[in-house]
Amino acid sequence: MLSTNTTLNLPLTIETEPVTKKQNLSQCRICDAPAQYAYFGAISCNSCKMFFKRNATVEQETFKCNFDGYCEIKRGNRQMCPPCRLGKCFQFGMTTEKFRSPRPTKTKTKSLVKLSILNSLKPDHSLLTTSQWTLLSNLYNSYDESQVLLLGKSLVDTHNSLQPMNATYQKLVENYLLSLYETTGRYLRSNDDICKLSFSDRSTLLRNAADNVSCMAGAFIIHHFDLYSLDSYLKIMTAMFGNRAIFLTLWAMKFIISDIIIFKLALSLFALSKTIYSYSPNISIDSTNSSTIFHIQNKYAEVTWKYLNYRYGWYEAVKHFHSIIYWFMALTMLMVPVQTCSTHVDNIDSLVELTELTLILDDAEEIIETK
Repeated sequence: MLSTNTTLNLPLTIETEPVTKKQNLSQCRICDAPAQYAYFGAISCNSCKMFFKRNATVEQETFKCNFDGYCEIKRGNRQMCPPCRLGKCFQFGMTTEKFRSPRPTKTKTKSLVKLSILNSLKPDHSLLTTSQWTLLSNLYNSYDESQVLLLGKSLVDTHNSLQPMNATYQKLVENYLLSLYETTGRYLRSNDDICKLSFSDRSTLLRNAADNVSCMAGAFIIHHFDLYSLDSYLKIMTAMFGNRAIFLTLWAMKFIISDIIIFKLALSLFALSKTIYSYSPNISIDSTNSSTIFHIQNKYAEVTWKYLNYRYGWYEAVKHFHSIIYWFMALTMLMVPVQTCSTHVDNIDSLVELTELTLILDDAEEIIETK
């Protein structure tokens, strides 16, 4: 079931830290970005200043963290958890009393599509550390599935309302696939561990990660909406990718776990997989710093296992982890026919090129700011 509600709250009491002349005026107290001036009572960058001004008067009942307020706010992930970012603004002394004019309270915040499992998510620190809950929160928010889910639902609604015209439905499927690739690109640019890789490691892994994420997410959405039960959708996808890709997708879907948090944790694990090189056979498996990649994978695997154990208990956790491994194996086989599809190859080329350019510009900006 899909739900738009979350139930975890920001702390009700927050200590404030007064601004003093001895504080370093070159760093934002909220996200550590460069900053020179105090806004609304705290040294902050322009981005955090505007964020606080927009959100400080939002009803707190509709502005809650999914992970009990344990998200670590930094410059690279400050957009991922608005509740924790706002809480940190208040913590370091920002106040609405310094607004020049009152703002009307927003009556409704933009809702994101989330599964109801988040409603009961309470951190158990005997299983996960605070930093692991922060990582879990960041990985969850790195992949924003909302647009893909909306387009997936429209595929079902259009198919069920009327017998769709071939050209019209073909265009709808193309828009859905395009959104799937765009969402993949945004995930790659939002994953902090991928962004921090060396230039050579990142360049080598980006294409592989783009393949893995787009295919895994596509299988999850197909499973969620049962899209292969729609004749028009199945015919279009078969014409684009071939019968073998459809068969292998159906096989991979047998191991899918509907819990969206597990999906996103598995997605991050699979994104860094180095087992698939059929797309670029000339890439050596030793061309990247394996120890760095394995360290990230181990970090993700540990968080995944601890979350499974926390959420389902040891016995069910073993079964779910077993399903994830088989899901990876099935997706690995699926890559071979998918990578022969020109539409897929062209879209992967475009998103990898855009991602590389964006990350290079971010690296250059960071170097300039540190000088």
